Amino acid sequence: TAGYLTTHTMTLPPPSPSSSPLLTEKERRDKLTECLLSQYKFCAGGVVAGGAFSMARASSVRVGPWPLLAGGFIGTMGDFIYGYFVECAHLRDDNDSIIGVKEKKER
Repeated sequence: TAGYLTTHTMTLPPPSPSSSPLLTEKERRDKLTECLLSQYKFCAGGVVAGGAFSMARASSVRVGPWPLLAGGFIGTMGDFIYGYFVECAHLRDDNDSIIGVKEKKER
């Protein structure tokens, strides 16, 4: 059997870069940015809720675009927070901070 193993070895293709779990710092930050910017659910929900509020209040008061804008803004902030702490958490490391200040670890 030893001769069989040496003459019939299987060579595997090199791993593709996308399947590699090790990323450089720049690649990780780029993927984190891409992940954060791909979040849209709360923004869309906020705009829909703002539109529904505007239509509900249109019969009594002229509301304008402010409910749509407020819903979109609040939803966008929700998207960034949800994306940072939940959806994209696997791309963060200990040196990342949402406000730009590095957190101190207690020892």
